[in-house]
Amino acid sequence: MKMLSMKKGLLLLVGVSSLILSAACSKESGGELKEAQKINVEVNTVQTVLIPGRAILIDAHLTNGKQRVKDASKVSFEIWEKNSEKHDTITATSLQDGTYRIKTMFSEGGVYYVKAHVEHEDTNITSAEQKLIVNEDEFS
Repeated sequence: MKMLSMKKGLLLLVGVSSLILSAACSKESGGELKEAQKINVEVNTVQTVLIPGRAILIDAHLTNGKQRVKDASKVSFEIWEKNSEKHDTITATSLQDGTYRIKTMFSEGGVYYVKAHVEHEDTNITSAEQKLIVNEDEFS
């Protein structure tokens, strides 16, 4: 009789453990759903030719699936020259259509890098760095 009671107790313990494990797994799949709705950040310049001493517009286009993200709490751009340890950060302005823009200028030609940092709800996203080539003159 005692052995039967222990088997029932063990069976009950296995059943409760299975319920807890299945509840944990269902939370993980909810996390996967959130991952599928991840914000995409695309960074590009408005101008095709970048010239020192002239204004350059840089945009970040934010999307969540096919929807534009118009309500990011903060978007900024980190910009630095190749082989430089000095990085500048500029806060972007929303154009109200999922595009966030900065206006900057490079004093001299060379290779620069830029990446966007986005704060949206409880998520922080950083784009891949983009290479910018600033030409010495517009005919280069």
